Order: sequence, then C-alpha cells, then structure tokens
Amino acid sequence: MKFRIIIKLLLLLISLGCFYVVYLMHSKLSFIDTPYLYAGILLLLIGLFLPFKK
Repeated sequence: MKFRIIIKLLLLLISLGCFYVVYLMHSKLSFIDTPYLYAGILLLLIGLFLPFKK
C-alpha cells in the first residue's frame, strides 16, 4: 500500500514540474512547450485516478 502512495505522489510531483516548465516557457518566451503540457496532463490524470486500495 505504501508503494501506491509513493507512486501517486511521485506522479503528481512530476506533473507539477511539467506544468512549471510550461509556465516558465510561456512567461519568458511567450509560447507553450506542448510535450511538457501533454505529459503534465497525462501524469496528473494517472496520479489522480490511481486507486489507493485494491
């Protein structure tokens, strides 16, 4: 059970990192780096819908 919580937190942290890169690119260079955006959305959805229990 701890393994699932660690994986869920790791996925959420990585997605936040991806969204931070998208924010930096948009604020400094005025464009959105789409691979980071797609990866952030995908990892966020996987992290949110990953069940804690069986």
